[in-house]
Parts: sequence; structure tokens; C-alpha cells
Amino acid sequence: MDFADILEQWEKGQHRGRQKGVQAERGKSETTQHKQNRTAPDSRQTDRENAADNQKRVNPMDLWMRRYGVTDKDAEFDRIEEKRRYSNAGSVKKLPCEAELDLHGLTREEAWASLENFIDECSRRRLKKVMIIHGKGNHSAEEPVLKDTVRAFIEQDKRLGASGHPSGADGGRGATWVIIRASLHTPYVHT
Repeated sequence: MDFADILEQWEKGQHRGRQKGVQAERGKSETTQHKQNRTAPDSRQTDRENAADNQKRVNPMDLWMRRYGVTDKDAEFDRIEEKRRYSNAGSVKKLPCEAELDLHGLTREEAWASLENFIDECSRRRLKKVMIIHGKGNHSAEEPVLKDTVRAFIEQDKRLGASGHPSGADGGRGATWVIIRASLHTPYVHT
């Protein structure tokens, strides 16, 4: 017997199996049709009973999930790690500034309004560290006007945390970096 004969035999067996299955299905459908004809008045009642049984049976896993939900352990770990990382003063200073505002040439009132708008926008965007460039005050008559305004604004705004001056190459005493506290502990949700 070669491969062609074996294949032919197998196909005949498959064809016979299908024919037997079709005949069996016909017999089942005829039997169920006879049962339905006999029990037509009571079928509504059994349908209601079956629906009630289906509602009573709940997958235990689905019940648990509805009750307790799912905790994203990776996100929780990232949040805890980020909070720990930003609690260290040394690591906060090493963070790169994500945005900057230049106040050169503005009056005290204009600078205050610009700071409010800038911090609102940075807080909304969940930025962590920003740079405010105010100048050293070399052209001020007495005290540096913008530098004092920035310091007062940082002390007054509850959203702002630690602040300091960058290295000389990045502006030195003519700029101030500040940490936005609200964005350190709030996870970003993209909407």
C-alpha cells in the first residue's frame, strides 16, 4: 500500500464520519422538535427558570474582580520609587529642568503674572523641575527687583517646593530652579 492509497482510505473514512454526524444531528433535532411540541405551554416557565439559574451562577473570579479590582503593581512600584528618589535633596538638584521662564525686562507686576501663568501651565503638564531666569539685578537701583519677586512668589505658592541657584555656567545667581511639588506625587493621567 502506497501513500496515495492510505490518503484515499483516510478521506473515505472522514466522509463516512461526516455522514454519520449529519444523520445523528438530524435525529437529535427531530427529537428536540418533538419535545418542544409536547412542552410548548411550559417552555416559557423553563426559560425563566434557566435565566434565573444563570443569574445565580457567577464565576468566582469575576465576583472577586468586581469586588476588589486590579492593582497595577508596576505602577505602584514606580510611584513609590519616584517619591523616594525625589525625597533626596541631592537627586532633586541633579534633575534636568523641563521648562524655563525668562523675566528680563518685566516689571514686578508683570513678572508676578507671568510666574502665575507659567507655574499653572507647568503644574498642569506635570513638570517636576523648572528654571526661572530673573537676572542678577545689576541694573536695579537698590535691591534686585525680579530676584526678590521670584523668591516671594516661591515662598507664597503652595505648589512649589525646594529651590536653588544653578551652577555659574547655567546662570548662577541670575536664575532660580524650583521643584513643583504637586507633580512629584500625582501620577500622570493622559486624557
